[in-house]
Amino acid sequence: MRKFFILSLAALSLGALAGCDGGHSTAEVKTETESHGVTTVKTKSDVDGVKTESGLELSHYAVRAALGQNPNTGGYVTVKNIGKDDDRLVSVACDCAEKVELHTMKMDGDKMMMSPVPEGFEVKAGQTLELKPGGNHIMLMGLKTRPADGETLSLTLNFAKAGAVKIEAPVSNAPLSGATEHSGH
Repeated sequence: MRKFFILSLAALSLGALAGCDGGHSTAEVKTETESHGVTTVKTKSDVDGVKTESGLELSHYAVRAALGQNPNTGGYVTVKNIGKDDDRLVSVACDCAEKVELHTMKMDGDKMMMSPVPEGFEVKAGQTLELKPGGNHIMLMGLKTRPADGETLSLTLNFAKAGAVKIEAPVSNAPLSGATEHSGH
């Protein structure tokens, strides 16, 4: 196990702290663990008595090395929803690029067309979202630094319920080729 950390947040609104009627209370506990190239995130929250439970496993994360003078590159991750509630990957951030978008690929006649998905990708409870070469993916545009083969790049994936999740994605000339899990990255 490479890293283990627990983030816990508990907050009560001013009305609840003062014991006023109509108080609004919020409590959230978020746990993140990373082991053998799999990051697991579990979040439990209670907002005014409404309890939610999110759980995600992120694996197979990678970034394609910057090719030639191309100002853009792609990022990839598999997100398995192991929680009881649906979630949504709403955005991704990386300091290495001016702009990061979620993209989809589809055929337009005999051409493969790429387009942004500003609403993000839903990850239903019990299902898996694959962002991979030739399919849905993360697009890093206007590279400020050029990711090179063998490096590691920090990406922050933002989910509607699980919140921000930071991963360290290995950079490769052939991302995800034949790899089932990262080893030692």
